[in-house]
Amino acid sequence: MPPRSTTANAMAGPSQAQDELTATVFGAVESLTQVRKANFLLETSLALIESGRGRATIRYGEEVENYLDVYLRTPGLEKKDVARALLARGHARKTAGDKLLARAQQDFQAVAKLDPSNRELQGYLRRSNMVSTLVSFCVVLRNAARRGTPNLPVKSNPQSAGSVEVPWGSQARLLIGGSSAEARASAIPAIHFVDEPASQRAPPEIWELIARFIPRYHLRTWLFVSAFHRDIAVRLIFHTIDLYFGEDQDLNRGLDIFDRVKADPVFASRVKALRLHWAYEENDMFDLMTRMFKSALPAFSALREFEWIGYPELRVEMVQAVLQTHPNLHTLGLIGWHFDAVGVSEFRGLRKFILRAEDDDGFADMGEVRRVLDQNQGTLRHLTLGAYLQRNHSWDHAFQSTTIRNLTHLELVDTRISHVVLARIAHAHRLESLTLHGTFEEPCSARVVFGSDHVIDGVHTFLPHLEELRFIMVGHDDDINLFQSVTQFLRQRPKLRRLDLGCCPWDLVLSVLPDLADLRALRVRIANLTDASLDALLGAIPRAMTAIHLETAVSAKPIDEYAPAFSAFPSLTMLHLNGNRRRPQPNLLSDKEFQVQTELWAASARAIAGALPALDFIGWHGEHYVVVRHAGGQSEKAGRVELKELPSRRRLDCAKGVDLGTDDAAWTERKDLPMDYEMPGLGQT
Repeated sequence: MPPRSTTANAMAGPSQAQDELTATVFGAVESLTQVRKANFLLETSLALIESGRGRATIRYGEEVENYLDVYLRTPGLEKKDVARALLARGHARKTAGDKLLARAQQDFQAVAKLDPSNRELQGYLRRSNMVSTLVSFCVVLRNAARRGTPNLPVKSNPQSAGSVEVPWGSQARLLIGGSSAEARASAIPAIHFVDEPASQRAPPEIWELIARFIPRYHLRTWLFVSAFHRDIAVRLIFHTIDLYFGEDQDLNRGLDIFDRVKADPVFASRVKALRLHWAYEENDMFDLMTRMFKSALPAFSALREFEWIGYPELRVEMVQAVLQTHPNLHTLGLIGWHFDAVGVSEFRGLRKFILRAEDDDGFADMGEVRRVLDQNQGTLRHLTLGAYLQRNHSWDHAFQSTTIRNLTHLELVDTRISHVVLARIAHAHRLESLTLHGTFEEPCSARVVFGSDHVIDGVHTFLPHLEELRFIMVGHDDDINLFQSVTQFLRQRPKLRRLDLGCCPWDLVLSVLPDLADLRALRVRIANLTDASLDALLGAIPRAMTAIHLETAVSAKPIDEYAPAFSAFPSLTMLHLNGNRRRPQPNLLSDKEFQVQTELWAASARAIAGALPALDFIGWHGEHYVVVRHAGGQSEKAGRVELKELPSRRRLDCAKGVDLGTDDAAWTERKDLPMDYEMPGLGQT
């Protein structure tokens, strides 16, 4: 073999030295512990990532991916080192992905030049623009909610920290919450369009939120849209069920519900609130109905609210049946003529208790009411007590319970209010909602209690957290000093959301309204309604009103002609104009005159709906209607506005069975209270 040249030897030298260095490094690495080997691998990966920035990212990214994968599988690593590795890999992947997205964008731009009408390309561009817009929108909403910006239609939700409420059309609102609006928006998997089924264009949670703001009358149409929409509508419609049993009632619906609950556990699980309306004499039919109810009662597996309304009243054997099957009810209501529910104090964990008993002459001792309050001291926050002014009754003993101090909602209806009761209310500092309907036994004491309120550092000393006040006095119409004390008590309460002062003089009510910046629901009486008084009202209340009930005795012009003035309130969904008139009666008019007057009556009510496109419900002289608007099209009804009359209160009925769309509307119409059986309703007080 010929000798190697000098050049060859020179070339071989560095290679041999490199092989020797590599072998030495391998040997040194093999002598390290597992943890130190892993640390060496981590440092090498970090060095490769740093040195590869701006160069062949994909090549070094694949190496780093393997190095870090092996490193993270090594046991015994410190948390801070694992965090460094994960962050490094995350940044590397993001860098590689950004470069790929940039190249993809170049491809799409090239397609746009070659074939601008390509449908697949247009779909991609729409999705990109929609996501970008949604992200920006969420950021704006979040920032506006944090700053409290008044110019945007966004309201902080007091029930959920870090969430905002966004108006969505006339019926629905979209709730967007969480620690980061940007994160929520970026978490949306896809934006779907009209070429896809409606149920896929938004998550089911969004559809259900929308459905919750749709009145039940209109929500019924969802039953015929699709299986997806039907499932949502059924859950909401059957959340609360009212069943009527009486000698003049069709019993089939109630019996069908009982049969279905026993046969269909899924349907039974949807029923959260059950209200039974009874109108029977104690006979064999009533015994049969109660036996059938007892057999179905255990099947209501998710029941949380139960109310027994009418007569015969709830008695001891039925109390025990309910207690045995549903001992953890949240709401219990007993609405009748007498208090017969012996043993009702055995319920624990009640959050709301409703009792309407005309007097103390029942099978149950009235001390049982006090025991109900005492036994549920830790949970009871909502108490409704009703009686009958013409009969002797007293709540003094019940109000000695310490539970009164914990209440957030209290309603006293058609009852005598003693100084003892009023004094206990004065110490219920947690009250957010208060209804006083009836008569003060000592009006002078009431003036003193309401007049004792002071504002110290912006905080009221009497009921500092009040957000709703309903003050409807019977027999005190001329007690100006009492109403002055109440209106003075209401000053500087910007958090007050709902107000109903009954027959309080209009000038006193007007003096309070400008202070109520958060007012949303108002029931007011203007004895002599004129353009000037209406302008004063509309100028004193916020533009965000959702429900208004305006009552008058004398009107300068037909009351429906004032309706267009309410167009200044874009969120108004319920308007009741009440001039205390009655609809035409057939027994008082000739057939022709009755027909003419009835058409005029209906036309006036429809004129209100036509003047205010946002209205969902209308009140007209004590009657209630749901507004049905027909969209444009080829049908005969296209563009028309119809009114569908809602059921009126019956003598042994409870008004909760009539849905008015929002809690604000139900509150202004006094539909949330047990009725006065001897009168057409609280609206006549």
